[in-house]
Amino acid sequence: MTTAVSRSPAQGTGGWRSARWGPPLVAIVVILAAWELAVRVTGVDPTLFVPPTRVIAQAPGVLASDAYLSALTDTLRLLAIGFVIAAVLGIWFGLVMGRSKVLDRSLSPWANGLYAAPLPAIIPLITAAAGYGIAAKLIVGVLIGVFPILSNTFQGVSEADPNLIELARSFRSSEMQVSTNVVLPFALPYLLVGLRLGVVRCMIGTVVAEFYTSPSGLGFLILIYSRRFDMGSMLVPVLTLTILGLSLVGIINVLERRLTPWHERT
Repeated sequence: MTTAVSRSPAQGTGGWRSARWGPPLVAIVVILAAWELAVRVTGVDPTLFVPPTRVIAQAPGVLASDAYLSALTDTLRLLAIGFVIAAVLGIWFGLVMGRSKVLDRSLSPWANGLYAAPLPAIIPLITAAAGYGIAAKLIVGVLIGVFPILSNTFQGVSEADPNLIELARSFRSSEMQVSTNVVLPFALPYLLVGLRLGVVRCMIGTVVAEFYTSPSGLGFLILIYSRRFDMGSMLVPVLTLTILGLSLVGIINVLERRLTPWHERT
């Protein structure tokens, strides 16, 4: 159960923001300082354990390079397409499996098996069937990203209030109307949690696929820098992906607060 926290006028919005963002920023500064100090004090090879100052020094050159911009564009395009496909498939299958016991019993073993499978290990099978181009990358990204969306949608649909469903049916609502007007609004908080998990997994799947398939994307760029032992440059696309993932999760969190203001959060 959530409790409202009152703020005094003296505290204001600025004080609330400081309390929220202050500790994470302090933690980041402490970790970076400890990282830099560890490299300098221990005397480890900076080629293998690059200090943050070197990453910062090399970042402008990497960010302005054509290779980075092209790789970022390729990854964003694949991620956008893959996430849309994963979201549509996950929501649809979660809805129909939650509404049909027969489909649930028929499809759940397949869904659970694929969810539990180490999908990166079957990338060679995917590339053998789909080649090394965009299709293989999309398949890997969708397969890794779709199951959190499906499982959370299924859970939300399964837990929809049966009394509301019966009430809608008593007014002669069709199955489509029941699903659209009763079941989906009830499942919306679960669905958004699934999207939040799915977008990160989809990004991971896209990058992993770029390691194994055609030479493009941030994943392949990371591979190139690591083979050159250019760890400072390699960490730039790694940090880019980290920021991208946090940003996408933040966007979905904002949507969750806007679309489900009634939902209790812990």
